[in-house]
Amino acid sequence: MSAPALDLVVAGPVLAPALGAVAVLAVDAVAPRRRLPAPIVGALALLVALALAVLLRVRAAGGAEVTTLCLPQDPALATTDAPGMVASDCLLRVSTSGALLQALAAAAGIAVLVLLARARGSLAEGPDVRPVADPGVEVALLLATVTGASAVAVAHDLGTWLVGLELATLPVVALAVMRGGTRDSGALNLITTSIASFAIAVVGAGLWVTATGSLRLGGVASWAAGQEDRVRAVLTLGIVLLVAAVAFKLSLIPFHAWAPTTYPRAGTEVTMLLASVSTVAALGGMVAVVHGSASVHATVQPALSVLAVVSMLVGAVLALRAPDPLRLIAWSGVTQGGWVLAPLVAADVDAAVGYLAVYVVAVVAALAVVAALTVDGPRRLEDDRGLLRRRPLHAAVLGLALLTLAGLPPGVAGLLAKFVVLRPLADQGLWWVALPAVVAVVLGLAVYLRWVALLLLPADDHREPEEVDPTATRVAVVAGLVLLAATLVPMILLGTGTP
Repeated sequence: MSAPALDLVVAGPVLAPALGAVAVLAVDAVAPRRRLPAPIVGALALLVALALAVLLRVRAAGGAEVTTLCLPQDPALATTDAPGMVASDCLLRVSTSGALLQALAAAAGIAVLVLLARARGSLAEGPDVRPVADPGVEVALLLATVTGASAVAVAHDLGTWLVGLELATLPVVALAVMRGGTRDSGALNLITTSIASFAIAVVGAGLWVTATGSLRLGGVASWAAGQEDRVRAVLTLGIVLLVAAVAFKLSLIPFHAWAPTTYPRAGTEVTMLLASVSTVAALGGMVAVVHGSASVHATVQPALSVLAVVSMLVGAVLALRAPDPLRLIAWSGVTQGGWVLAPLVAADVDAAVGYLAVYVVAVVAALAVVAALTVDGPRRLEDDRGLLRRRPLHAAVLGLALLTLAGLPPGVAGLLAKFVVLRPLADQGLWWVALPAVVAVVLGLAVYLRWVALLLLPADDHREPEEVDPTATRVAVVAGLVLLAATLVPMILLGTGTP
């Protein structure tokens, strides 16, 4: 068997951040602890990855077969022919939704990189704040995370899927230690979660290979196994375990405990990385599992439904009690994870990816505003009372992000995203998921409007405008402009799922 050909353009969104991480470490070795060289190299790598992901999305939308690293007649990828399905011998296969996930990972990575590259003087000082480590190490860890997310978004085999999923998580643990407080950075929760989810994923992968006899992911690989009762049971158990492993990454209930404890402790930059790039990787992993469950989807569907419904409802209820922005974002991530999973109950990948795209941009905008306002130390929600009068620009961006998450005008992109999620559920008569989702919408209004109301209410005292970080403010403005653009042209984020 000849060596597989590598299409550099197709593999570019994965290779660019990976090679960028190597280049950053090389630059850091030549010019150690310099603040600017590493972020510049990292930004170039992420911009290349973003541009290539957009190009691949255009190519995939045109109906072209976008694949690379093909291994024809490889026995490890062998599978039985399935009716109406075409088997691909390629390890990386880019669809429109996969390319959008790669673009999201790169774009969110740029936002996190800008925050990481801020001068030390613009960050809060205090006894519990850990000094900034080597900038080159931080940028390399960020690029590694984006590499993992980009790989798992287009992975077509179990090996790439497992490595990509963990690569999108483990570097964040190191960043949490480097950026979090010295007493408790939340890294212990992250590493425990990562180890537990990886162990479950490995067991699930073993059951998959036992049932299918192939490392290939997808419905064509599992079709034959789904036709025999005894093998079907093994396959179903394997898929359920794979779903549980990814549920840790999406912080779905009951696999959510790490999020509300880690987000407030790890710092705004790490929180943004977890809420954006790592979440993109998690959805990419879940999409692959859902594709693989095609032959037993009816059996797995109840498990997906319970995860989605419970996460949407419980996450929203607990978010109502959150006293600070980062904890509220954590519980919001739980309920939004349920929304992302809901269309996958109906096997609608485009709706799930479109919803995630809107969520990622909105949460990046909100967290960038929080980062801009935390120059003097951590904030509580009550500190934002009267923000519209003191800092109208920050209040406007934050308000737009929150209204987008709530699905209220002028956050029209969020409203359309919720409609896109509910449509396939209604079309397939999945009312046990659709109706609780409507209840979750109402609860979400209370969660986000509570914060929006504080922005509009007059402050109890005549406080001077708080000091702000200009770099984080720029990130917030750019994210806000993307949300406005998505309001005018929803296809930017919602893609083919746009009504």
